[in-house]
Amino acid sequence: MRVAVGGYLAAVNSFVTHRMDLDLFQRATLAGEVLLKAGRGESAISGFLDGARERNWDVVPLQFVVPGVGGKITKEAHETTKETFLSLLRKAGRVDGVFLQLHGTAAAEHIDDCEGDFLVALRGLLGEQIPIIASLDGHANVTPLMVKQASMLIGVKTNPHYDFVPVGQQAARVMAGMFDGSITPTSAWAQPAMAPALQKLYIASGWPMEHLMRVAQNLAARHARVLDVSLLGGFFPSDIPETGISVVATTNKEPNLARDIAEQVKEACWAKRHAFHTDMVSVEDAVREAIETEKGPVVLGDLADSGGAGTPGDGTALLAELLRQNAKGAVIGNIADSAAVQEAIKAGVGKQVTLTIGGKVDKFHGDPVQVSGRVRVIHDGVYTAATAFNAGTYRRGVTVVLDCGGIEVILTSRPTLVFEVNHFRSLGIEPTERKILTAKSELQHRAGFAGIASKIIDVDTPGLATQILTRLPFQKIRRPVFPLDDI
Repeated sequence: MRVAVGGYLAAVNSFVTHRMDLDLFQRATLAGEVLLKAGRGESAISGFLDGARERNWDVVPLQFVVPGVGGKITKEAHETTKETFLSLLRKAGRVDGVFLQLHGTAAAEHIDDCEGDFLVALRGLLGEQIPIIASLDGHANVTPLMVKQASMLIGVKTNPHYDFVPVGQQAARVMAGMFDGSITPTSAWAQPAMAPALQKLYIASGWPMEHLMRVAQNLAARHARVLDVSLLGGFFPSDIPETGISVVATTNKEPNLARDIAEQVKEACWAKRHAFHTDMVSVEDAVREAIETEKGPVVLGDLADSGGAGTPGDGTALLAELLRQNAKGAVIGNIADSAAVQEAIKAGVGKQVTLTIGGKVDKFHGDPVQVSGRVRVIHDGVYTAATAFNAGTYRRGVTVVLDCGGIEVILTSRPTLVFEVNHFRSLGIEPTERKILTAKSELQHRAGFAGIASKIIDVDTPGLATQILTRLPFQKIRRPVFPLDDI
């Protein structure tokens, strides 16, 4: 058998001002043998390639577009990416199946459902009989169009996510069954009127998504003909009609069973909706509590400017308050400010500088803050995460550490997710020896710092990934929907 492999991993925050353009997409594209080598890591593509090798399938690499998280995709970027995929498939000749690793939250200037549009184009080229199976991130905003065009969609079951490889392997098993005629996937989609904050999508004991994921998987385990039940938490910053929690149940030739299971999980979600109210602490109170806590480190989550939600990463609210309350032993996990980084580099290691940092991209994430301190570290910004989830190499751009008396400030050239210990250790900062750490993350910091944190406080900072959804200018999301509406 001959199978084509590719991916489109773009997550969109509809509210931020910057755009993801063609230049970014092209710089973030892997193709050919490079794609196959990259697929040896912790991706769904890696898992699918494992299955392909086991079955001696010939693999045709297409492209893997990984621009990350940002503002809406330009029309040129999406259309060029789609046409490139189609061109590569035409050049490949006959293929028996296609596997795609998708995120599920891509939206462009001209179209809300990029993945659905992408799948329509592939289906139009390949016809109805060729299997197209796609993996989805746990934050996917799944649309009926995506479900209709794909042979099967399989979501990860963890958050933070660390099960992409098994999902890819599962896709290979299903595709093998489609090849030999033993499997005909039939899927059903259901969606409660819910668009939860990212904070509450954490899957761990005592959290509502853990309970709902167990409901879904228990329903799947009861029936031999159930191939998969995926419960996707959604990504509220991507403002489309289908934003929010959704369920995709897939059976082997049992459409009624798929519909019944999807509806049961939907009703379970709705019954649990009030458990998804956010738990946020004001900036002033969070800093005071951290200072007064006897044992550190206390981790302060800056969720509204999370590196995983497409915001600029230059929010200053926590820095300003830590300075105002004269905190000691605190580390600002990062402020993305390439201009300030260059000023620090120009001064050199060991030199004193006075810089105005952060709050420069827009008016939503705090004002610029003036700091004075010694340039202690200049680093290339590359490091490897210590966690099984969000694993891999991170490139923060050239990174600087400023020692501002009682507060250390990490300045990065690019926005970055701050969620685990190696971010700090790579810069010579031992997190267990600090009193307060700030983390720009929506939920990953809870798992990433669980082994060292004395306390984790999610802070109600300003920003375009605020967990108080009523503050955001939604225009397209279906209404009424919880928690935007009192239902």
